[in-house]
Amino acid sequence: MAQIPLDILKNTNRPTLGDSINTVLFRIIRFADLEKYLGDGANAVLYASGKKFGESLDLKSVDDVIEFCKDNKIGIVEIVNENPLQVRVYECITCSGLPKMGKTLCHFEGGFIAGCLENIFGKKVQVKETHCAGLGHEYCQFDVKILG
Repeated sequence: MAQIPLDILKNTNRPTLGDSINTVLFRIIRFADLEKYLGDGANAVLYASGKKFGESLDLKSVDDVIEFCKDNKIGIVEIVNENPLQVRVYECITCSGLPKMGKTLCHFEGGFIAGCLENIFGKKVQVKETHCAGLGHEYCQFDVKILG
């Protein structure tokens, strides 16, 4: 991950409150006015952050990714098509339940999927979100292109 490894970040020292946060708080942080400070590159920064995080986990299989996302309440992940590869996320932490906003919202998750899959496949991948609550869908869907 960034400068602080995940195993260090897991040391929360919160014996009463635990290590979980409310989804609303997560979204307040996630939807902070990043475009105001980062301009049009805000979504690219979120994607790159997600990718770096996904790479840092060094998950070994798609089943590991599915389990990690469920255990950490990121969303319920399933593979809906293998050729071309399509990944669907239900109950996405970023967007599930939000109103239609005319755009995709889950750039971090797309990067996360890319980082995980690059480790698993040993090849570069390109991930594009095609379905999202922000577009009025009940799930997020990501098309994955394996670049070789």
